[in-house]
Amino acid sequence: MSGEAYTCLTCSEQFSDNLLIQKHLSSTRHKSVKLADTDESLECEECSDTNIHQLTIVRYGFSDMSLLCQLCLDKDNKKTGETPSASYSLANGAFFNKLSQYLKFRDIECMDCGDDSRLYVANPSDGQLVICKKCLPKYDTTTITFISEDSDTFLSELLGIKEPMTKKSSRKRKGGKKGGKRGKFGRRPRKEDPEADARREHYLKSKQNAHDIKSGTTVKAIGSVDSAKNSKPASNNKFTSNSKPGRASGKSTPKSGKSPFASGRSTPKSKNSPVPSRTQTPVPSEAKKNGKPASSTPKDKNNKSDSKKPTKVNPEPSKKAPSKTQPNSEDVKAKTKPTKSNIPNREPIKPSSKTDSKITGKSSEKKPKTTQPDTKKQDKPNKDTKNEKSESNKSKQTPPPGKKASSDKKDKKSTPKPQPEKQSKSKSQPQPESTPDETSDLVLPSYITKFRPSSKPKLTYDSMNEYFKEISFNVFLEDQLNNESNIIDSSNFTISWYEDLDKKNNQFQLHVPMNPQVIDKFLSQKLKKFKKNPFSVDQAIFLILNDEIMWSGYIATVDEVASKKGRRVKKDVIELVIKLHPWTQALPRTVHVSNLKILPASQPVSRVLNAMRNLSNANFIKMLLGKEPIRQIEFRNFLKFQGKNLNDSQKKGVQSVLNNSITVLQGPPGTGKTSTIYEIILQLLDSLNTYPILVVAASNIAIDNIAEKLLENHAKDIIRITAAEKERDYNRSHPLASICLHHKMYDAMPMRYQQVMDEMKRGFPPSIGTTAYKKFAQERFFLSNQIVTQAKVVLATPVVAGGIKSLNNVRVVIIDEATQSSEPTTLIPLALPSVEKLVLVGDQKQLSCFSLIPNLSLSLFERVLLNGTYKVPHMLDTQYRMHPEISEFPRTKFYGGLLKDGIDSSSRQLEGINSSPLYFWDTKGKAREQSVRNFLREDRGYAYTNRDEIRYVQEILRTLIITKGVKPEQIGVITPYSGQRDLISSTLVKDDVINPTNEQMQTEVDIDDIKNDSKPVTIHIVSGIMIASIDAFQGREKDFMIMSCVRSNTNGVIGFLRDERRLNVALTRAKYGLIMVGDFACLKKGDKLWNDYLEYLNSKNAVHKDDVFSY
Repeated sequence: MSGEAYTCLTCSEQFSDNLLIQKHLSSTRHKSVKLADTDESLECEECSDTNIHQLTIVRYGFSDMSLLCQLCLDKDNKKTGETPSASYSLANGAFFNKLSQYLKFRDIECMDCGDDSRLYVANPSDGQLVICKKCLPKYDTTTITFISEDSDTFLSELLGIKEPMTKKSSRKRKGGKKGGKRGKFGRRPRKEDPEADARREHYLKSKQNAHDIKSGTTVKAIGSVDSAKNSKPASNNKFTSNSKPGRASGKSTPKSGKSPFASGRSTPKSKNSPVPSRTQTPVPSEAKKNGKPASSTPKDKNNKSDSKKPTKVNPEPSKKAPSKTQPNSEDVKAKTKPTKSNIPNREPIKPSSKTDSKITGKSSEKKPKTTQPDTKKQDKPNKDTKNEKSESNKSKQTPPPGKKASSDKKDKKSTPKPQPEKQSKSKSQPQPESTPDETSDLVLPSYITKFRPSSKPKLTYDSMNEYFKEISFNVFLEDQLNNESNIIDSSNFTISWYEDLDKKNNQFQLHVPMNPQVIDKFLSQKLKKFKKNPFSVDQAIFLILNDEIMWSGYIATVDEVASKKGRRVKKDVIELVIKLHPWTQALPRTVHVSNLKILPASQPVSRVLNAMRNLSNANFIKMLLGKEPIRQIEFRNFLKFQGKNLNDSQKKGVQSVLNNSITVLQGPPGTGKTSTIYEIILQLLDSLNTYPILVVAASNIAIDNIAEKLLENHAKDIIRITAAEKERDYNRSHPLASICLHHKMYDAMPMRYQQVMDEMKRGFPPSIGTTAYKKFAQERFFLSNQIVTQAKVVLATPVVAGGIKSLNNVRVVIIDEATQSSEPTTLIPLALPSVEKLVLVGDQKQLSCFSLIPNLSLSLFERVLLNGTYKVPHMLDTQYRMHPEISEFPRTKFYGGLLKDGIDSSSRQLEGINSSPLYFWDTKGKAREQSVRNFLREDRGYAYTNRDEIRYVQEILRTLIITKGVKPEQIGVITPYSGQRDLISSTLVKDDVINPTNEQMQTEVDIDDIKNDSKPVTIHIVSGIMIASIDAFQGREKDFMIMSCVRSNTNGVIGFLRDERRLNVALTRAKYGLIMVGDFACLKKGDKLWNDYLEYLNSKNAVHKDDVFSY
């Protein structure tokens, strides 16, 4: 090995050769070593022990090699009764010298198909061949001597070992990699696993499904250039040159169902599939016969390699008779279709610097490329090939220096049958329409239409296809806005279209190079150590045409492949098969690839689209279409309510949930939504014995409120699952720590894995190898499923719930704060297969979800009320939060007098505090607003601040905290604009009175919906005081609320303060006192609703124009 071949995992020092690493380990006694080029830790095949001082490479005759620790070696010897012929350890100084032989033997596989069983090895003059039994007939065994792996000389032939063999070994290579032997001489007795057969069946079925998906004939998109070659110009790319070190071969692949196991393929082989993937375009070439090299025909120096040229997809129909002139290799390469007659026999040939363009059976001279398209046609090969071959030999030109002569000795079956440049379309394999020259100018085919979404949110849909098109396009627009940097342009991928009739408009193939420009977009430095592939099965992918037309699909298969052939070649290309969603239009097969882009969807969007694919509940489908009324059964069950203080409206809501499959509960501020949900859960568990129950909400605070109520008496039955990035907030001191999934998993993990989790929490890459990390991930996945499956109540956000695999048996879904969840994310829990009941709890009079895409701002809760399918929502009609004077205006103005007070003023009175809970401090135009452009687009693209109003806020805070003795944790500060929130926070941090201990500002992001950096959900905490926008404070409450209104101008323009729902949220957060700072005249002039509210304050003598705050 050369370069930095080894890394000591104890000290992270790197070594370039065997002697240096040997000396280092012997002198320092460091224990673990990693191979730098493959990022693999050296470990025992049996027990994964990584102590290098205990490891030994053992050889049994010339038939088997293993890497074992001393303990496993002793067990193995005792069990088999056979001792190794040779042992190489660190102690005898031979370990690293023999390591390369062991790795070569361990990773051996067929050079053609990748199979690792029933192998044969040969050493002809032009290089070593390793072939499996099924590929062996493709080689001439009369001139090449192959040694079977069953032979006692297999290792000698493979590794070139010339040592004398003292005794014959009974061991034979039984196949398989990195896992020890199988069969008669298996080392470790396997434990009986009752689920092994089911897992094996699932594995085989998955492999077969992956093979079925990938199989088929493909053709490269117009103008598609190999992505791996783009990223590494010097590399010999597999997809174009179809070459392999030691044997270059360009072979075509037959139609689905017949695999020649060709060595040269235009699509990379997946080692996970039973057979290799199909070719993109057949590429004729010379084959090597009897082990002798073949040569290429001379090429004009002005002609570049065919592998760099874009492929022509669809030749025009022919009207002329075919001529006898041989076409150039580029035309044949692009236009030859795989048929039974043009599939060449698989024979190894010598690699050439460029793809061979000579076609056996015809003699032609390659003409220099001109700007005019080649219109000549090629004859079909004559049946009598012998005479033509001899004539062809005579007419060959002398190759230029450095080029080898092309051999034409090939039997008739191996000769590809070139198609005419212009040919009629095949009925069984229709071709896409395109022009002969590959222009990148966009000409939109007639079968492709630009989708135009509704100008405003639709309330009803005629079909699920219409619904899915609308939703998928809107989530695409939002993902495109928020994750623009994740878009991959055509220079970093290769697209191939399937030609099979059953696949051509349902799926396509994608090759993405594993270069930093692509990988760095999706993987952190920490994950790169263990994961080189950022894509995963079922991840959603958008194919984008001209930045405005999109196709949505999902990854059906993902494989890492090498762009070049060879066993030790690193995998540098990601091969994906993308299956389209059924509601998408036909693929843009005739469009130049330069007009296409790829956007891997974010995790939330992927989960939304997967939910749309899996949605099957008939009741939910009717609800989503909005054409039929939702059934509402009213029946008074005899129930023993657990909550002693439930009012009649709460009890009625519980009854509705038990009687109906879909229930909509409207919960105005302070009406006990959490208590009602708690009672619903208890009745489902105790009365109906119905569980598991999934409780979700867009905000974590809403979920936590429910979890805290359940914690006291049902801690064993509930599990709280947070997003990975929120786990740090839910530490061991959190009130819900005992029911959090990540803590339960940590406690159940072995100590060695707990250390890994600790390192990951601290943001460091775990100090284990790739293999050990995979085992850790498997253990974590198993534990997670086990813990979640045992829970009766699962609490999470909708997006997090979409990533939990063990929720398929959930029977009830309860969505709290449903108006804050966008409709797409609401679909995630609805798509679970066993759901019988849905409960939507929210308030359409408060703020809905925020989105940069207007059509995503309407929640499902609101839509079922607006379209009339849910006639009468069950409204909780008694509020227990606010002082009656605070609640009076919202109760009458927003809820039409239907909302009642459940408390009186005496229960909301604090000693030493003004008996009037309302206070409006008029700035009298002395504190004017300032506006700046803002990417959040909060108010028509502008953010507004008001620095002078902050001085008023500071004086109020000092009075409440210092004079009145109010605890900072009991105070909240809200403002309509995020810019003002930031200014208030930064000012309070520097205030020695309000923040005497100079605490740093804390930041919380509470919501977990479709990722959107512009959502106003950030909350700041300074010395216990919570500062947030009005939107972010929805769902929260404080004893005292201070509101900075910001807007102050002579025109009376107040922007989105006019929103009735925003004002409702702002006025209903306080329990004891609501203090507002603003320009009375501007706000009164700006909107009728504000005018009415300020008049109401005037009537209560709550408007103060003093320069000093008196409370």
